[in-house]
Amino acid sequence: MPTNTSPLKLLIRACSVLMFAGATLTESHAIAGVVPQGNLAVDLVKVASGLSAPTQVLGAGDGSGRLFIVDQTGRIRIVSNGVLLPTPFLDLSASIPALNAVFDERGLLGLAFHPDYANNGRFFVRYSRPRVGVAGDPCLGTPRGCHEEVLAEFSVSASDPNIADPTPTILFRVNEPQFNHNGGAVHFGPDGYLYFSLGDGGGANDGLSDNPPSHGPIGNAQNLNAYLGKIHRIDINGAFPYTSPPDNPFVGTDGLDEIWAWGLRNPFQFSFDDRPGGDGTLWCADVGQNLFEEINFILPGLNYGWVTMEGAHCFNPFSPNAPPPDCDMTGLTMPVAEYDHSTGISVIGGYVYRGTRSPALVGHYICGDFSALPASPAGVLFNIDTAESPLAFRKMVLGADNHPLARFIKGTGRDDEGELYFCLAVNRGPSGSTGEVWHVLQRRCMGDADRNGTIDMKDLADTLMHWNTNYLPGTGPGDANSDGSVNFADITITLARFMNPCN
Repeated sequence: MPTNTSPLKLLIRACSVLMFAGATLTESHAIAGVVPQGNLAVDLVKVASGLSAPTQVLGAGDGSGRLFIVDQTGRIRIVSNGVLLPTPFLDLSASIPALNAVFDERGLLGLAFHPDYANNGRFFVRYSRPRVGVAGDPCLGTPRGCHEEVLAEFSVSASDPNIADPTPTILFRVNEPQFNHNGGAVHFGPDGYLYFSLGDGGGANDGLSDNPPSHGPIGNAQNLNAYLGKIHRIDINGAFPYTSPPDNPFVGTDGLDEIWAWGLRNPFQFSFDDRPGGDGTLWCADVGQNLFEEINFILPGLNYGWVTMEGAHCFNPFSPNAPPPDCDMTGLTMPVAEYDHSTGISVIGGYVYRGTRSPALVGHYICGDFSALPASPAGVLFNIDTAESPLAFRKMVLGADNHPLARFIKGTGRDDEGELYFCLAVNRGPSGSTGEVWHVLQRRCMGDADRNGTIDMKDLADTLMHWNTNYLPGTGPGDANSDGSVNFADITITLARFMNPCN
């Protein structure tokens, strides 16, 4: 399959990651701490609302321009020509477990369209399904019950491109010992293979502090014969249900053939820097436990340290708030960036921006944190400049006044043009209808109502077209001064700066 990946860039990136394998923390690593305020300014523009818990946005790669929104409660919705269609593309709400309205990590979690979807109509979904527990299951008898994680293939209806055939073909399934840490991301890589993530199975401490250890004597993440706590890579274009590519690192040796990387706690979202200008790197956000959140560059066969490490710090499952001063880091790979829980509690992975509408964002990894506060909607927007060394998180400036987000960040997304999105909700759990999807754009300069970089007649027209409309500050078309209202002030600022470029 054609790829935009430069072999030289991949070699350089691989060498930089391998330098961290088995190393102690050095100045080459981003030291955890409070994430500083950066100067990269963005606006968010709403594209969909009335959802429950959106976790992913993506295009189908079929030239239609549609946005597909994955909602944790079991439905995939479509935005077509700016309108959220009322009928779901796919509805699996009857197949997933009954979700806890206050907080849950099960449900519909990931979606990937086949690279040739326009011709074959194939797509792949990661979701949770209820199961009957057996004696010894930690989930047995709990209020949430037991479940399994599955990877299934579906196809679009032959008669309607906005409706899918609801019949799944199950490709992969694995029992989960607890309700949380399910991973959920699924993507095709630049190599044409399908990658998907699984967390360590849930609970805490990879089960090692349970009596007896609920995930086995070494936990799941460090067990090469367990699927949990890994990123997997499979070929879905050959024999049914799939084959493991022969260059997967554990084919022909001890370990499961599907494993691509291991030692991960909850790699909920990952992405490839695979658009023009990117180097193909697989960026993975691994959600931490008590103290640290991390970003990893994923390379085949590497061990990313959980449960020996949390971030770049030694970890003791029997005292998770007190990192030991040293531990055996042999063969472990350190994260490329991390932060501690003084800033946020759960990293939400994103994408390296390679679009065209926001030149200031190009080359920045845009991601976020679920919330700075465990029970309140206080999501945080981050960027990482990929040209910097070492890599480091910075908080982005939101709107003209850097106003709080006041929402939980549930996920991120990217359309077929490389534009990025945040999935947000006021409700903490997968319930209600406060879920929204917002387009991320570099902040407009004063007067540039249409964001084309020049203040001209188009900006006047945009302001008049949306006269007397109100938005959140900095979000809406026509709002030339980003104060949240389209009125005479916007005409005044546009005329005062007429025919001047943004700088």
